[in-house]
Amino acid sequence: PHVLEARMARSFPAAERYLSMFPAGVGALVAGGVSFCASSLMAVLLGLSLVDESLLLKTTLGGSPLVWYLTVATVVFGVSHTFTTTTSPFLVNGDSEEAMMQLSAETHYFPKEWRGRCESYDVRDEFLSLYPFKGILLLQECLSVIMAPYILCVSLPRISREILLFVRSHTLTLPQAGAVCRFAEFDFKEYGHDVKMERS
Repeated sequence: PHVLEARMARSFPAAERYLSMFPAGVGALVAGGVSFCASSLMAVLLGLSLVDESLLLKTTLGGSPLVWYLTVATVVFGVSHTFTTTTSPFLVNGDSEEAMMQLSAETHYFPKEWRGRCESYDVRDEFLSLYPFKGILLLQECLSVIMAPYILCVSLPRISREILLFVRSHTLTLPQAGAVCRFAEFDFKEYGHDVKMERS
């Protein structure tokens, strides 16, 4: 996994270059506005704290101290900043095919359906699905922690028989490795026409 992460990290500048050729989406613009407002409030409150450090703790507004508003503004800024992009809100001229070729040099991923269509929004949307926002990734991680017990306790017991039959019928014992799945050998001559092998 670390090699994949390194390749993805190297591809970020090229991905930003490709995405900068499209105007920013409405969600990114709204997130940018919210981020700007929250950072402005943070700047004002931090400026007040430079004048008098006890001002944030002793002054209340609406029943809450100013330090509470600073905390809320910081959280809002952090969350909204994950949904912002560095792309321009206006269409930028550039060669999207060339940008995608540079990107594919790092990712080694350039589907045939994308060739000649890199300037289209369909390709951009498919490409964006490969680079989700950090906020979305965080929500997915939190959701997976919540859903894992449900899947393990409710969903998997229904198909446990099929899982055990699959393990029993597809296990090989190799002298050097022990018990392994037969597909782990990548023996395409013997298992190449198996439906499970074709899907993987």
